[in-house]
Amino acid sequence: MLPLMLAGCASSTSTGNFAEKREMIFVPPVDIYETTNCISLNQVRSTKVIDRIGIAYEMPDRKIWLNRPKWGASTLNDDLVMVAQAGGDRLCSGDIIRVIDRTSIGYRGSLALGQFISYSEVQ
Repeated sequence: MLPLMLAGCASSTSTGNFAEKREMIFVPPVDIYETTNCISLNQVRSTKVIDRIGIAYEMPDRKIWLNRPKWGASTLNDDLVMVAQAGGDRLCSGDIIRVIDRTSIGYRGSLALGQFISYSEVQ
């Protein structure tokens, strides 16, 4: 199993939101973590694409939900625009995300979301 991702701030005095941070800290998988099949789109504060791994969603409570796609993660990089084809106000496992290249404005592919795994920002 690949290491899981924690969007990190090493100190509690950091400023800025998680999407502005370029560094990502990789940690080994933990035995106990929260998972869910859906997150509420109106609760998402920011997103961060982790190249070829997944998408991290920051929530108002500073919780971060990492989604490792079921397939299509190889298309992920920082120069993408993601277009969700979700029904309603929730993003769920199995939803299809279309991936468009920001630089060439061309269709790059799609991916299917997997289960969401939660992390809390390091205090």
